[in-house]
Amino acid sequence: MDRLQILVARRRSNRSVRLSIPIPALYLVAAGAVGLLILLGFLGQLYLNSRTDYGRLNRLVEENYRLKQRLTSQSAALDTFRQFMAATEEMDNRLRASCGLYLIPSDIRMMGVGGGTAESVDREVDGMMRRLRFEEQSLDEIETALEDQRSRLSRIPSIWPVRGWVTSGFGRRHDPFTGRTRMHDGIDIVAPYGTPIVAPADGKVVYSGWKYNWGRVVEIDHGNGIRTFFAHCRSTLVDKGDSVKRGDRIARLGSTGRSTGAHLHYGVKRKGVWVNPRNYILD
Repeated sequence: MDRLQILVARRRSNRSVRLSIPIPALYLVAAGAVGLLILLGFLGQLYLNSRTDYGRLNRLVEENYRLKQRLTSQSAALDTFRQFMAATEEMDNRLRASCGLYLIPSDIRMMGVGGGTAESVDREVDGMMRRLRFEEQSLDEIETALEDQRSRLSRIPSIWPVRGWVTSGFGRRHDPFTGRTRMHDGIDIVAPYGTPIVAPADGKVVYSGWKYNWGRVVEIDHGNGIRTFFAHCRSTLVDKGDSVKRGDRIARLGSTGRSTGAHLHYGVKRKGVWVNPRNYILD
């Protein structure tokens, strides 16, 4: 094996030292030195990158890339949300129309909401939040209107008080007792004796008892100037002051008072005037 001979002379002692180093060992030492220099240079570059403008620039580039990705994701989410809000606002106006409320124009709903550029995303998000709050107020208004409408509809006498046969309608007819033509202020419904009579709508009982030729009577005030009248009852099941719901039993069919047989005389008053009960019955 080739070796490198090195002679080292010591001047004071006049002696010399001979070193013999294998050539491959020298190559290894040289390679190690070069590798160490490269490692030191890399570490130095990292240090400089962290301390110099070049390092900050690299970090800003990476941060800008992440922000662009986030902006793209937010823009896609805003597009989806815009479509959802458009469908919601269209349905909102349909509900408002069905409740008799005024419609809200789209330009008022938008309230200056802009496009989807990077500079306007924050402004658009703020605009979307305003649209949400506006929609919340509109839905509250619709809910109130629907509740008012539900309450009003529940007080309209819209069902038959008893199931049977109408033997005499509303209007002028021959009085079965006198034979003379006179106004019949309700409808006569024939059904089996004792058949339950139900309230045709929500209301409050304002009379329950005997009333002249009408026999046993129940009268209910439904509000909005509407009252219902039930005559010739066999018995009453409610008292004055009771609150009733549509479908509640209020009396039993009979033939009390001036009557030719078991039937119910059913009348409806609107603002003090007798009207045809059939105009209210929906079923």
